[in-house]
Amino acid sequence: MSRATLRSVFIACIVGIPILIYLAPRLAAFLYTLISALTPLWLPVALALIAWPLWLVQVRSQFVSRIEYETLELKPGDQTPKSAKPMELVFYSLYHRTEPTRLATFLMGAVRVPWCFEVAASRGIVRFYIHIPTHQRAAVEARIRAEYRDIDIDEVRDYSRERHYHPTSTKLAVREYRLEKPDPYPLRSYVHHEGGKERHDVFEEMLEDFSTLGDGEELWLSFMIRPHQRDWGNGMWEILEMPKDTLHLDAARQVQKLVGVTGVLRDLPPARQELVEGIEAALKKPSFDCGVRALYIAEHGQYSDERAQSLEHLFDRFGDPDMNNLVAYDPLERIQWPVSDVLQALPALKYEYLLKLYRRRAYFAPPYYGAVSIFNAEELATLWHIPKVSRASALSRSRGRKLEPPANLPI
Repeated sequence: MSRATLRSVFIACIVGIPILIYLAPRLAAFLYTLISALTPLWLPVALALIAWPLWLVQVRSQFVSRIEYETLELKPGDQTPKSAKPMELVFYSLYHRTEPTRLATFLMGAVRVPWCFEVAASRGIVRFYIHIPTHQRAAVEARIRAEYRDIDIDEVRDYSRERHYHPTSTKLAVREYRLEKPDPYPLRSYVHHEGGKERHDVFEEMLEDFSTLGDGEELWLSFMIRPHQRDWGNGMWEILEMPKDTLHLDAARQVQKLVGVTGVLRDLPPARQELVEGIEAALKKPSFDCGVRALYIAEHGQYSDERAQSLEHLFDRFGDPDMNNLVAYDPLERIQWPVSDVLQALPALKYEYLLKLYRRRAYFAPPYYGAVSIFNAEELATLWHIPKVSRASALSRSRGRKLEPPANLPI
């Protein structure tokens, strides 16, 4: 049921019941008697519909709260590869299938543990972070070092908790992003950008914009990912069904629509042929559920409305009208009523709530479910990787390495 429908029903009950009692007391008494007599029929169903979502929130919140996370800062070196291919190989190695049973999912609250690959920019400096479960740190760190030989990886405090929020002096803007078209439609990957006549790194171009932030401004970007696989539903009756692989089912439907009744690929226009081939090629690589969230925060004096508005078009450079695009949406759209209306009416409370969502990396489990997009390893590497930074680039200041004096320096 939509938020507008719930709001309308709630208002109608508040206004309509007193009017009915005043205008037709006998009818109101009859309806009340009828509802009371049928209580043994409708009350157990109503209680089950209310209790089931509350139970899932309770057990999943407890499961997630027991997972310990660490934040690692990645400091690229001079030997960083120019291509995003190494990061694709890292994502390849992170993919694994873990399918919790019905018992673990609905009684113990088991969920697939996400990783977060992030960027934080402030004062013209861009830094790279990963936020991962502690028990997986050794495996992830070893895989990254295998592809980026001279990278520095240091455990640090969570940068998002270092920024203090004051409702009276701090302002922020938050946007999340989802695919504009169905998940099977692919994004233009780094293979296309690096193989063209004008080789360029779209992710690095976005980071160059981040490096123009002024004093007091910070911009954070987080990619929360987990391996995509068959999922149990959240509804009461869906637990009786077998888990579904939504990506392959959707891909089959989209290919059928594109090819048409003839089913002959060569009869399609070149652009549509490329799209069908891209959908089929994307299915051959490991896929990940992904949530994308960006947050811009600054003091009132340094806050830029233009910068906040730019979050709406942050990923436009990655889009392609023939394939797919990432579009922004307000996280309040995903928060259930009436909490969404309360947050909308109280801006200070809304900003604090959204900041806590970012700090908790809440996206796939309570207290927040975002719009999930599915990317394969190649598309993820396009959206987030360690770029090769030239000395002329503004990002060269972001490497974070300390300059050591020459060994033969006279004393």
